[in-house]
Amino acid sequence: MESLYLFSSMRSMKRFFVQNYAESFLPPTKSVGEFLEFILRVDKKRKIPKFLRQYYLYKAICLTDTQKLGEFAKNFTQFLQNSSFFLKFYDELCAECVEIKSLSKLDIYAFYDDHLQVLEAVFDAYQKLLAKHHFFDQYFLQDYTITFELLNEFDRIIMQVDGFLTRFEIKIFQCISQKIPMTLKLKIDTFNQEYYQKFFDLDLEFGEYSILLEQEKFSIVDFIQATQKAKNLEILEFQDRIAEVGGIFAQIDIWLNQGVQPEQISIVLPDESFIEYLKLFDKARNFNFAMGTHLSTFEMYQKIVESKESFANFESFEEFLMLQLEHQNANVRQNVLEVLGEFKFSLVYMESLEVYEQILVFLEMLKEQSLDDIGGGRISVMGILETRGVSLDYVIIPEFNAGNVPSISDKDIFLNTKIRENVGLPTRKNRENLQKHYYAELLNGAKESRILCLNNDITKPSRFLLEDSIFGAQKPQKTSLVYSEYFLNGKALNYKEQQILAPLNVESFSATSLECFLTCKRKFYYRYILGLKSEAVEAVNMGSKIHEALKEVYSSAKNFDTKTLYAELCLRLNISNSAKERFESELAKQYLKHVFDFEKKRFEGGWIPVAFESDFIFNYAGFTLKGRIDRIDRRENMLFVLDYKYKRSLKIDSAKSYEKSTDFQLPIYYLATKAQNPNNAIKAGFYDLYEAKIIEEVDLDTKVAMLEEKLKAIKNEAREVDFSLATKRDACKFCDFIYLCNRY
Repeated sequence: MESLYLFSSMRSMKRFFVQNYAESFLPPTKSVGEFLEFILRVDKKRKIPKFLRQYYLYKAICLTDTQKLGEFAKNFTQFLQNSSFFLKFYDELCAECVEIKSLSKLDIYAFYDDHLQVLEAVFDAYQKLLAKHHFFDQYFLQDYTITFELLNEFDRIIMQVDGFLTRFEIKIFQCISQKIPMTLKLKIDTFNQEYYQKFFDLDLEFGEYSILLEQEKFSIVDFIQATQKAKNLEILEFQDRIAEVGGIFAQIDIWLNQGVQPEQISIVLPDESFIEYLKLFDKARNFNFAMGTHLSTFEMYQKIVESKESFANFESFEEFLMLQLEHQNANVRQNVLEVLGEFKFSLVYMESLEVYEQILVFLEMLKEQSLDDIGGGRISVMGILETRGVSLDYVIIPEFNAGNVPSISDKDIFLNTKIRENVGLPTRKNRENLQKHYYAELLNGAKESRILCLNNDITKPSRFLLEDSIFGAQKPQKTSLVYSEYFLNGKALNYKEQQILAPLNVESFSATSLECFLTCKRKFYYRYILGLKSEAVEAVNMGSKIHEALKEVYSSAKNFDTKTLYAELCLRLNISNSAKERFESELAKQYLKHVFDFEKKRFEGGWIPVAFESDFIFNYAGFTLKGRIDRIDRRENMLFVLDYKYKRSLKIDSAKSYEKSTDFQLPIYYLATKAQNPNNAIKAGFYDLYEAKIIEEVDLDTKVAMLEEKLKAIKNEAREVDFSLATKRDACKFCDFIYLCNRY
């Protein structure tokens, strides 16, 4: 009889072999995922291939009214890009043994009620489709069987636990423990202590444990108290990514000169997109990328994407693919042909798809494939998850920035923290604690480590650096500019500020261009005099989308019934192109629901909308002022000029700060309306769509006088203007010209 060893990752398994079986036969081992697939079965059903899940989910959505959740299934092409929202949520529920029906009972405010009803209907339709074709997806939802016969040769199971076990995994292990004892080896720290004390029903201190699971009961069989803390750790701040890469190479040089072997050095990436920077400067191929090279980066893949709609049938596409493979190496050909074989087996289940849609599924499969970095060097580059259960000697972690650490999961999109806590799903805090646990384990096990982060006007270091239990009293150290020059062959050229003196050849202003001039004359020069523009961004601004929808709804309304207006608005917001945009649209609907409640009160109070998106142009203080007013309401002789704002924490200048104001939008709108309606009293304000309220300009006359004063001053200096940089760098954060001005 012998022991079966289980591991969370292949890298952890290889390390176990090297440490314990370097000169002997290897024991039976499996990853946790392989083990569950090995012993669990569902009679008369097959587990659905991963790539077919999206197709069956698409069919389920087509059979369900998903309007309340947005148009996620407008077409198959679009759906493929967005199905992760559903599948990740579905997988999480199954992993934690949570029935979706139980969620709506906990939604006491019914905020997610519509969404949960739709999701429940989608998942129900999905299960019926799977059953029809004798497939199953997750064991939790099936009458599964544990095949104990496959475990007869083992007298015990030993598992290295890295991270958090799910409820379903623990449930299976407890069943197995009725016949075979299991030993769980894990390290307890401040980030996983509460989690495992709850699961094991044991008091656990910080340290290394061997916990026996026998007859469904947990007991401690061995414990070594924790004494190790992160040592020889430094945290370095850089101004930009080029300097950061220079810092990585410089630190590697230091360690190599000290006699450290390249195999002992590892670069761990919180954000794997940073690979592109490393590859750019790794001319000598010193790095070995553990994540490999994805097939989607090959030119062949791009040719398939470009040609996907030109094939009459799948056979003609297959001929095209074979021609492409003739120009690839044996490793690429083998990978692609393996994927093709698996895909063709499942083509019979995708007969209702168009040929180009079938090709899209094939492309999704290829996207998952990567080739090992066979020609790579001796220094390993890996993601944080690949460090689980592994001790690395010399570690560099770049990009330790807010936004990367902690990494944000989109699993929380459907539920809030309170519901997650009540039903037992992982919360955002749980996910962050898991990430902290990984970093703590990595740094505690290293001989030396360096944390690299950016600190500039746009990117800030991660708040994880404030975690004393990991980093102690370590504080970030600002680095020298010499790192930016690491890759330069010659002498670095210093940036020189240029003074731009030129006449103001502008005769008109909009509220936006005037604010730009008053905030940063240099930006005004680039944008409105030289006519420079940033590249077009595909993502639609949600504020602009709401503006357009409100205009269409109000201008075509036969009466101002708020229920009808809101329903019409929702229909227009449903038209979306991406998962993120659809989610933002759904969120906007929740806020705008309150707006229309507020609108009802205004209409009952006598206010009637009379104009929408009204263009204007008039002369004032030596300039032509032009623009477009979102909306004008009337009540008797009073007009109310309104400008929609869809932004959080909306503020308006106080009368005391008018002298420093740069935003004169409302005074300009007021003057334009006054010119066309001289006999009416006029108010002006911002319509806060987040808070469902109107913020009125407090003293229009005073601000109009300040506008006139500023325009006259601009006119007087127009012959020679110093187009200087903004005095406050806050204005530079999201500016298109931040690199031209050396303010990145």
